[in-house]
Amino acid sequence: MVTIQTPIKSYESNQHNLLESITTLHCPDGIECDVTYGMGGFYKDLPRPRLCFDIQPLTDFVIKADTKSLPVKTQSIKSIVFDPPFLTYIRNGRDHADGQMKLSKRFGGFWHYSDLVAYYEKSLVEIQRVLSKKGILIVKCQDIRYNHILKPTHMFIADVC
Repeated sequence: MVTIQTPIKSYESNQHNLLESITTLHCPDGIECDVTYGMGGFYKDLPRPRLCFDIQPLTDFVIKADTKSLPVKTQSIKSIVFDPPFLTYIRNGRDHADGQMKLSKRFGGFWHYSDLVAYYEKSLVEIQRVLSKKGILIVKCQDIRYNHILKPTHMFIADVC
């Protein structure tokens, strides 16, 4: 009798199942670090990472740190999750003081696409610094429209890395 194991998919219908599949395939010991932890919704059914950073921590265990300057030694992290802001046209940028959009109040964002690009570039350089050789970087990103032009963020990130 042959036992057929259900394959682990590299695509899913929701972010929780996707992160679980990625973890199973590439990070069997769990994800070590999340540099944009937020409220931790990504880890619904998974252990939270050993290190959690955010520019505006919402819980006690999250360390206040900017993704462009992480308080971590060079090549010291085996796996990192980076779920950066993706919103543009948010007045006052990350301060979102007068933002009317509910998403901007929850996630923050940038007024100009060039600000978002600069943030991604600087963050990815810093993440590459702290990621160990053969380390795993998991990026959650979203392609956006800016000034009626599609900006394929996933391709930009692939080019930077």
